[in-house]
Amino acid sequence: MAKRFTFSGEVDRLDRVVQRELSLTKGFSRSQVERLIESGSVVVNGRVIIKPAFKVEPGAIIEVAEVAERSSDLEPFDYKLSILYEDGSLLVVNKPAGLSMHPGAGDRKRTLANAVVGHVGAQQRLVGASDRPGIVHRLDKDTTGVVVVAKSPTVHAHLARQFADRSIGRSYTTLVFTTPRAKRPVQVAESGRVSGAIGRHPTKRTMMAIVDKGKPAVTDWRVVECFEYGTLLSCQLQTGRTHQIRVHMNSIGCPIIGDRTYGDFSNLPRLLREAADAFGRQALHAATLEFTHPETKARLRFDAPLPADFNELLDVFRLGSRPE
Repeated sequence: MAKRFTFSGEVDRLDRVVQRELSLTKGFSRSQVERLIESGSVVVNGRVIIKPAFKVEPGAIIEVAEVAERSSDLEPFDYKLSILYEDGSLLVVNKPAGLSMHPGAGDRKRTLANAVVGHVGAQQRLVGASDRPGIVHRLDKDTTGVVVVAKSPTVHAHLARQFADRSIGRSYTTLVFTTPRAKRPVQVAESGRVSGAIGRHPTKRTMMAIVDKGKPAVTDWRVVECFEYGTLLSCQLQTGRTHQIRVHMNSIGCPIIGDRTYGDFSNLPRLLREAADAFGRQALHAATLEFTHPETKARLRFDAPLPADFNELLDVFRLGSRPE
């Protein structure tokens, strides 16, 4: 079970603070707490901290997800993963649309985490929160593309550190909405940056929004191809917030095609509107992931090709359609 609390003592080391809090309900040794922190399972004021000696200030909000020190008890999912790379330390997969990262209210058994457990086998110990073994980062259920999974506590900690210090390279391919006469940013420049703090929508709690007290978020975009009613972009994340690209693109008047949560596509010609509806999800793909291998120290880059239905959608937009 995850635990969330507010620290009220004097400035102290994170490992001591966490150990004292966890010991109120169950015993935890200092070494167990250190492994918990180093695996990336402790968050302080919204930021993953992996240094046990990190100094915690009074009033800090701390979230702890207990790490499984044994084989995951998740039910294995017999699912053929699209594997881009695998060694004894980690696994890199091309996630398809419709597959959740880990168990949740919608699905407890048919997720990427269950599939990883099924692929790796019961003999392999995976770390992370007990319901998401090995999972270091996440993509939305309907976002496709590259995901890395750790196979050991040390590898998990190293990858979590790279995500935390933003040394991970991530680029996404997305198709956004434009119209012929509009002067949206992606139509008047070849590249740009969107900055806007992201937090929960003030009234719609399942949505994110740019809000004054949100977490800092920065997305860089570059035009790849222009259509009459859309623009294909390559986006690079400088931060990794929930729904970041979806919220940022919508904020500059260029919602992601197919994103019914954030976008208004009533001005799309019927042919394109029907194609987007048939596509059935946001046109967003995690195209590349680049990181330093935690053990070999080699810099690795993995590319996932666009899914066939994404390419088919692009073909429809290339053909275009005049307004009715």
